[in-house]
Amino acid sequence: MIHELRTYTLARGTGGVRELERRFGNNLDIRLKYSKLGGFFHTEIGEDSTQVVHIWPYDGYANRAEAREAANKDDSNRWPPGIAELFAKQQVEILLPAPFMRDLEPQQVGRIWELSWFDFPVGAVPGALEAVGQALPAREALYPVVGCWTVEVGMVTNRIYLLAPFRDWAHRDEVQSSLRADTAWPPKFPVPAYTSGSKILLPARWSPLR
Repeated sequence: MIHELRTYTLARGTGGVRELERRFGNNLDIRLKYSKLGGFFHTEIGEDSTQVVHIWPYDGYANRAEAREAANKDDSNRWPPGIAELFAKQQVEILLPAPFMRDLEPQQVGRIWELSWFDFPVGAVPGALEAVGQALPAREALYPVVGCWTVEVGMVTNRIYLLAPFRDWAHRDEVQSSLRADTAWPPKFPVPAYTSGSKILLPARWSPLR
């Protein structure tokens, strides 16, 4: 199993998130004939507040190639959905779900989502991932974490991603306050991360995760 994380940085003066989500959503039924969508979001707060983030699960690289090719050749001619001029750049990463990660299934668990990451020195990711798995039950006692991945292909491969929902802003503040009072989270990494970051995401109304 692999997951593809696609990040589009939007171009200015092109209609923004609303137009991109409209075009994407109006044609998504064609794409879903060939593989499922994990989640679709746009950034609210983070390093770049003009981004669209979507996640696609596949059985493997062959399944990814076949699904993408079939969608592009669909008789409807409705895919790709005509959004290329709406974003200035795109980043594609191939992620590996952590062994303890549950399947990425549709669920309505939060209006606010946070995609966070930790970057480690070379060779430190396996130990860090084990630490996440050990600490995760304490974190999930407050509210579930939906995704945890390492990066197989991308600009930064020594990275761990976490995707966590919150019911709303007040709930996020409540969870963050509880975490500050608890020594079980963040994980006790054997080798400290040399940098970390996060993006606050809002799901599209038709996102399977929302």
